[in-house]
Amino acid sequence: MKTKIPPPLVALIVMLLTFLSRDYLDIFYLHPHLQRTLFLLFLVIGVSVIFLATRQFKISKTTVNPLKPETASSLVTSGIFRRTRNPMYLGLTSLLISFSIYFSSVFGIIIYLPLFISYITIFQIIPEEDAMNKLFSNDYKSYCLKVRRWI
Repeated sequence: MKTKIPPPLVALIVMLLTFLSRDYLDIFYLHPHLQRTLFLLFLVIGVSVIFLATRQFKISKTTVNPLKPETASSLVTSGIFRRTRNPMYLGLTSLLISFSIYFSSVFGIIIYLPLFISYITIFQIIPEEDAMNKLFSNDYKSYCLKVRRWI
């Protein structure tokens, strides 16, 4: 399988679906202060993780383009990549959680978030892992043994 749709676009589609489903199953009630706090917490975590990952790619002078993982010039294993192999997708997931909380969308949490994680894993992460395995072979295999795919 080849990567086709940019992950940020997939995340935007999920955010739109979350927004559109905000009025269904109105059982997701949080106190307004708690809702705002959780929204901001997950938003800041998501933006920070994406920023740190992008910064690490730039420091390593390799591609950030998720549609062409085979063009990577180096294997990034430092910084946030010591904790997760896919911080960009983890950051997007955190953003999706924050928007689900903001819109009080049960569907966002129980349907769209698992669909996003499944889609990204199957159509983005696995092809990226195949490309990294071809490019960096034993170094990548060793890295995979030390660091989890998500968290």
